[in-house]
Amino acid sequence: MKAIYHYLAIILLTACFAISCSDGNLLKSLDVSESMMEAHPDSALMILRKIDKRGLRSKEDKARYALLMSMALDKNYIDKTSFEVLQPAIDYYLKKDNGTERLRTLYYQGRIFQNRGDMDSALNTFTKAIAYSGQTEDALYIAKTLVSQACMYYEFLDYENYTECHLRAANIYKSLSRDYYRLDCLLNALNGAIASGNKVRADSLMAECEKFNDAERIQQTSIKSLQFCHASQFEDIDRLRALLGDLDACPVENKNLWLNIALAYDKTGNPEYAKQVLDNITGPGYDTLKYLAVAVPILEHNANYKDALATYKKFAAMCDSINALRFDHKAKSLEEKHHLEIMAAEAERKNSRIIWSCIAGIAFLVMVVGILFLLFRTNKNQKSLALEQAKNSELENKRLKEETARIALENENLQLERDKKALEAEALSHRVDILENESATLKELIETQDELPSEVMTAIKDRIQLLNTLMAKYISNKDRDVATYAEWMRQFTENAEQFMNSNRLAFKATHPRFIKYFEDHDLTIREINYVCLYAIGLKGKEVGAYMKMRSHVNMSSAIRKKLGIDKHETNLRIYVRHQLELYS
Repeated sequence: MKAIYHYLAIILLTACFAISCSDGNLLKSLDVSESMMEAHPDSALMILRKIDKRGLRSKEDKARYALLMSMALDKNYIDKTSFEVLQPAIDYYLKKDNGTERLRTLYYQGRIFQNRGDMDSALNTFTKAIAYSGQTEDALYIAKTLVSQACMYYEFLDYENYTECHLRAANIYKSLSRDYYRLDCLLNALNGAIASGNKVRADSLMAECEKFNDAERIQQTSIKSLQFCHASQFEDIDRLRALLGDLDACPVENKNLWLNIALAYDKTGNPEYAKQVLDNITGPGYDTLKYLAVAVPILEHNANYKDALATYKKFAAMCDSINALRFDHKAKSLEEKHHLEIMAAEAERKNSRIIWSCIAGIAFLVMVVGILFLLFRTNKNQKSLALEQAKNSELENKRLKEETARIALENENLQLERDKKALEAEALSHRVDILENESATLKELIETQDELPSEVMTAIKDRIQLLNTLMAKYISNKDRDVATYAEWMRQFTENAEQFMNSNRLAFKATHPRFIKYFEDHDLTIREINYVCLYAIGLKGKEVGAYMKMRSHVNMSSAIRKKLGIDKHETNLRIYVRHQLELYS
């Protein structure tokens, strides 16, 4: 018997030793994965996946494994929407006084809420994590939590708290010498300051961001985009012109940046070019709300009022949806809710005896309620059915009223559109009558006087410029619904060769230095005629269509060569209009 006991003791000791060695290897693997988590998260995840969780015996080890696995998944961009992995850490660390593990657990709990789209719970969890940040020295996770909290405030359009959280995170990253993440936070804070209209803070943050000369390409693009946003928001026209002069550093694929560029062209008085930039922004990858906000003033300044109105309606509808979502979420009360939850927890601990003493009474009340429910269930169901029918009738009546109101509003809008078109037609007709009378008067003046005073010449130039504008609109198929001057315009421009010669002679009389500039560069009469079509405001495609040339690119290239203009330097139309202003 003693020998048997001796062998049993040896077997038990061997088993205990094996278990001890196994546990030691598991803990060592946890230590290794934790040490590699920041620098090599993929390797840390691989180590954790090789661990047999059945060997984790204590709640502490299971909680540690759950937290490390959640960290590794998040750092490898594997988003989780369930608490299956993290739950052991939640059950263990949220009941302990260990500040570091509790902060990290709350952070990843908030990330899961965020992945699930539960923004209220996510913000509430991040707020709790920040409340416990004073109990830990893990500055990196405090900064990460602040950034995640800022993202939630951005979802609720709370730009002030969004800016404050990013500024606090930037200060932490500065103390950790992590310049890349610090600049990221500063850029987001600048975006929030611009959105909230805080010019003083925006100016300060812009100056600080521009000090980062060695920023990576994506951050340089963000700085460029925010420079346009800042100048547009605070109406710095000179700054916008300077930024538009250096577009080489703007990547074509960043569509939100080009939305800012289009808005900048519009604000600097070039709505036509702004429209061209806007039309080139297609496909996915840009902020739809921002696109609508930028498109409305550009369409309006291009006199496309119909599309501007339709775009503004889309913009207003989207803003209403965002505001409705914002008011549904009670973001501003979350910190107060958290404070109340802490107070309730303390009261619960103090009054636990009273709560347990009330359980019997609550159980009795539940039984009474159940009996009453069974007795009156039939009567209640009948009442519920009647109320549901009444509610459905009320909803149907409400829907009919809303439909009637919508139809009335549409009719009113149609009538306003008709009145607007009638007023525009009347105004254009009146303008043509004035121009015809003034044209007759000017002809009489020119015939009766050999030399005209300078102020008369100036008036003639202004009237000719206005006539040129009307001609350009007719040729480019604009305003052809005005019958008052349509036939006159058709006769005047029908013979293209005759009109171009007449147009050139008119410019030679009113802008001699302008015509001489092109003669000095050895342009032929046909080429000067071509240039003068740009001078009255036509675009390249419209010039080619009017001259009935299959391709006007060859003539354009020849003129650019004579003028010494590089093909990438500027648009020929813009160049000609600039010379016209210069020699006026």
